[in-house]
Amino acid sequence: MAILEKMAQIVLPKAPSKKAQTHTANYDPSRKGEVMALPNFKEHIEDILSNRQIQTSKELIAQLVKSDPDASAALGSYLTTADVQPIILVKDIDGAIDRDGYKLVNQILEGLTTRRDYSTGFSQKRTLRAMAEDLRYMLLCRGGIAAEAIYDDQLSLSRLALPDIGSFKFQEKEPGVLIPWQTQSGTDKKVDIPTLHIQWYRKSPMDTYGNSPFIAGINTMAARQQVVNDLYRIMQVTGYPRMYAKVLEEVIANNAPPEVKADKNEFRRYLRARRNEISGMLQSMRADQPLVHYDSVEMGIINDKNPGMSVDIKQVIDTLNAQNQAGLKTMATVLGRGESGVNTGTVEAQLFGKMAGSINKPIGEVFSNILTQAIRFSGSESRVEVVYPEVDLRSELEMEAQKSMKASRLRQDLSDGIISDDEYHLSMYGRIRPDNAPELSGTGFNRAKMEVDAEKVTPNTDPVGRSVSKATDKSAKSNQNK
Repeated sequence: MAILEKMAQIVLPKAPSKKAQTHTANYDPSRKGEVMALPNFKEHIEDILSNRQIQTSKELIAQLVKSDPDASAALGSYLTTADVQPIILVKDIDGAIDRDGYKLVNQILEGLTTRRDYSTGFSQKRTLRAMAEDLRYMLLCRGGIAAEAIYDDQLSLSRLALPDIGSFKFQEKEPGVLIPWQTQSGTDKKVDIPTLHIQWYRKSPMDTYGNSPFIAGINTMAARQQVVNDLYRIMQVTGYPRMYAKVLEEVIANNAPPEVKADKNEFRRYLRARRNEISGMLQSMRADQPLVHYDSVEMGIINDKNPGMSVDIKQVIDTLNAQNQAGLKTMATVLGRGESGVNTGTVEAQLFGKMAGSINKPIGEVFSNILTQAIRFSGSESRVEVVYPEVDLRSELEMEAQKSMKASRLRQDLSDGIISDDEYHLSMYGRIRPDNAPELSGTGFNRAKMEVDAEKVTPNTDPVGRSVSKATDKSAKSNQNK
């Protein structure tokens, strides 16, 4: 009776649509029967200096993550570092692990990501990892993500549509209550549906719409591009040795025909023709060709002694690189510019790992909402939590000792009954206890207590400890008397 009362608190929608109500970024309903045209693939010739005046920040960020080296490196580093395997928790209303709900989630994910009907032609079933990567890309470029869950006739989750959050507008009918609208084919359509899930990444509470975390780097990337373009032009003139030819007008005049010397206009044309002739000869000459000329021309090289000393742009480039690094929310080590030594590089990598891990939290919240909705459509009362572990940049071999210590500690808690078997298996293996495994919680199977000797704990046991400790520090043991 209590279960029925609790189930009555969950109000299901009348009939979720079997087709997506939102539009993806490239979908055009007026051309759904046509083959999509290939893009021009000319991002490499787009100029941010001119586009910055006419394009929005959303359009510029989408362009820069493809064409700008720093923005592309930052995006790739975020996507690579944040790509960790999630842990799926299914809890009942009391907060305990729901084994039946966990198995139900596995069935839902199996139907969502695995194809079983091969009689319907081409079908692209995307994995959870691929969908998470798309959401991370959208999160970094837009500052938010949106996902629409699509169900079949049996209210089973069939696929996810990932619309562009940048095409959404919101109507605030009441304080804090937002109704989404999406711009579709030039018109605004209301998408007030329960299967649409939206999350933002560090959005200002004073704004309704979010921004990309890379938006602060647009101006510095434009300034850097302008400096680099100017540097290219300067180097072509004074930066490198450059050949020049001095035409001796007196020698050419003495060798001019008498009838040419008699006419001033004809004489000027004659001199101009000889100069153009010499210029054309030099312009078409290869660097390995010998140069043969009369004594009417003197050959030389501009800036032949110290060509590199004429241009000192390093300090300007370093300043712009530092601004790019700050605007893109990344570290010098990640962009390949770390110059402060191994210890500083380790701290920077650790900080970047935490920043990359932070973009997984909105992803996990969207997946949690979608899977919770899916299992409740199937009759379960539990809730799903998709948790992405903290990003750890250490190798598997380096982490093996840490995993052994963690396993030893958790086995002791399992033996004492502090944690359940499912909690132990989720912490160690990312899944619940197999049905054929014995239940060991509270049995006291582990009689040996795990103790850590403070004399053996030193800053040298981990890279971060080495980086933040002084060279004179020999241990991190406590001075407390035992």
